[in-house]
Amino acid sequence: MAFALLLFTSGIAAQDSLTAEELEEIYAEEQVYTEIDSLIDAFRFENGEIILADGVATLDVPERFKFLAAEQAYHLVVDVWENPPSITEDLLGVVMAADAGVYADVPSYILYYEPIGYVTDGEADGIDYAAKLKDMLKDDSLANAQRKEAGYSGLQLLGWASAPYYDKKRRVLHWAKEMRSEEADRNVLNYNIRILGRQGVLVINAVSSMDHLDEVKAVLPEILAMATFNDGYRYDQYDPLVDKLAEQGLDGLIDGKTRERVKEFASLLVKVAIGAFAGLLLIVLAIWYFFIRKRR
Repeated sequence: MAFALLLFTSGIAAQDSLTAEELEEIYAEEQVYTEIDSLIDAFRFENGEIILADGVATLDVPERFKFLAAEQAYHLVVDVWENPPSITEDLLGVVMAADAGVYADVPSYILYYEPIGYVTDGEADGIDYAAKLKDMLKDDSLANAQRKEAGYSGLQLLGWASAPYYDKKRRVLHWAKEMRSEEADRNVLNYNIRILGRQGVLVINAVSSMDHLDEVKAVLPEILAMATFNDGYRYDQYDPLVDKLAEQGLDGLIDGKTRERVKEFASLLVKVAIGAFAGLLLIVLAIWYFFIRKRR
């Protein structure tokens, strides 16, 4: 009893030595942790057959996995894992190993449905993924600066963790990025899957650290087998007379650029080339007029 009293009085003395601002900050942090614990305790995971996106797709979750639906998955991704709310647009939920806690060092799989329309895959064999990576590395500095301005730690793209490839038979696009976080001692793995459908794409993002890359690759066939488009929403049921064509091609799914942005850039290049040619032509004509014609 005396020992417990000593600990209690020592705690009071230690707190008395802190300023009011420091005490207020400690209590605020304790309040945040209490709220986070309450959120985690309220999470209700499920497995079995789950209908997604108002009937567009079905997720069949086996017993060795568990699924957290969109509303609570938002709190997991934003409040517990401390990510920007912007990444939860079109969020369907999160798949995890059945025995994994929310802070476990194991891969998690975040699911989305993006109703962007029908993505054509005819140009799949002609995409220059090396050139695309160079463009993404250039764009990454701006995205990273915006992330920091929003109060989140920096996350720098380093390169492909696994180069993009398109599974024509299953209509599935794969690619993985290696990233460096300012707050982590290991590089971050972001493994991306896009399953093409009639009116949009199912998105599966595997989030982990780079040392789990082989594990993610081994589990992906099982994760992919869970998600299927329902009848009426499959890729092969596309009707050009009534269905919307996506503004993005396969390459646009990787870097987020639409066909219109690519066309605008190509148009700009053409205009620059025409302008340069016209300027060169004027110089040639001027030389001919002043030096050759006048001599004659």
